[in-house]
Amino acid sequence: MKDARILIVDDDVALLEALPQALRLRMTGLWIDTCETADEALESIRAIDYDAIVTDIKMPGMDGLALLREIAGIRPATPTLLITGHGEHDLAVQALRGGAYDFVAKPIDRDYFVASLERAIQMRRLDRQVEKQRLALERHARVLEHVDDGVFLVDEAGVIQDWNPAAAAITGLAPNAILGRRADEALPGWSAVGASVPVASVPGPGSTEARTLPLEIDGRELWLSISGVAFDDGVVYAFRNLTEERALEELKGEFVATVSHELRTPLAAIYGSAQTLLRRDVELDAGTRKSLLEVVASESERLSRIAGDILLANNLDSGRLQLTTQRLEVSGLVRDVVEEMRVSLAGRDDISLELTLPESGAKVAGDEDKLRQVLINLVDNAIKYSPGGGRVEVRVEPDESRLRLVVSDEGLGIPHGEQQRIFGKFYRVDAQQTRGVGGTGLGLYICRELVRRMAGRISVTSKEGRGSIFVVELPLLGTGQAERGEPVAQTA
Repeated sequence: MKDARILIVDDDVALLEALPQALRLRMTGLWIDTCETADEALESIRAIDYDAIVTDIKMPGMDGLALLREIAGIRPATPTLLITGHGEHDLAVQALRGGAYDFVAKPIDRDYFVASLERAIQMRRLDRQVEKQRLALERHARVLEHVDDGVFLVDEAGVIQDWNPAAAAITGLAPNAILGRRADEALPGWSAVGASVPVASVPGPGSTEARTLPLEIDGRELWLSISGVAFDDGVVYAFRNLTEERALEELKGEFVATVSHELRTPLAAIYGSAQTLLRRDVELDAGTRKSLLEVVASESERLSRIAGDILLANNLDSGRLQLTTQRLEVSGLVRDVVEEMRVSLAGRDDISLELTLPESGAKVAGDEDKLRQVLINLVDNAIKYSPGGGRVEVRVEPDESRLRLVVSDEGLGIPHGEQQRIFGKFYRVDAQQTRGVGGTGLGLYICRELVRRMAGRISVTSKEGRGSIFVVELPLLGTGQAERGEPVAQTA
């Protein structure tokens, strides 16, 4: 026995001198304190967490049984051995029922006493180790509750034994639906992907590379970057949700392909027209030459718009874009935009562009060029997504505090499932649903960000096959800065 500390309590002075000496002969590294009264012993017990306590039952004042009850309140985990006199077996039974570790009868069998004391000390040490491990687990659990990564523990039998709050938040699976169940039963798709998750034999940076894998949970496809670390009793897995990042990467890939297509079309038209104009072996009349030059000019303008959208989106993301704030008379601005768009509709007699303005001019504080860009984009979309013709209407509707700019059409409309996503960067509605109408997927994203920066909000109401209504709301001048809002989708 090494570095153990015990307390012996007895009113027999001779025993207090003889018993420690006998113990030191049989046990090494033993620290022994002695007390003649229970009151004195309680002071020591409050101050020192002993490995074991030995006390006589029969003592003046507070006896050993009363002391045992006090010890249970102060140091409930400390094993207590009681010394009983001859014929005091009933007291010994009371002591054991009261929580005593053991009792030793007088005259003391020193071998039995030493063996019992050693077991008591060993038990106390094991208790301390268990308590230390419990506290460590509690600290780790508290840490896991506050980490952003999902963490779960699967034991050797494949049963999930821990599931931290981040894991529940990421997957939407509550702990009571997960804990105590096999991973391949509780986690949809785990039986297919679990074996491919990289598991390191030792923890630490660089021990293994996480792998991004899909799990379909409640109809949602989640892409999780996950890895594990093996230990004696199972595997601890940690994962992050990369669903949005993966979706963004896919959108970026689609955007690159889309922009490549959008650029090739005008470039091919410009190149073809220019090559025709340069030919010496073909006589071109004035009308043909003018038509070819008009193709070059219009397609060059289209290229400029695409490049401008890409640059503007990049400036919005980086925070480099600076808007000017000025007093704007909106009716005049809207009238100019509609007249410009009517000129562009000269070749289409299947569509009408109507304008409704209030009697009095409504004013807002904003950036004239950027608001013009928003309106042009919305009207251009309304026309573009009305391949079968119909009416496109632009209205200006002021109320007490806000100004509504409404652009409605009778075109293709937007499917219900797409309406929450159309304002996202790079997002384009499926070409099959839009009958191949082109675009970079940046227009509505730019509209949303520009309107936000003018303290407004943009929303859409649409029904597939029956057209769309886009509404831009801006605070009227003099009503104070309006709260910035997110775009909102509604279904008619």
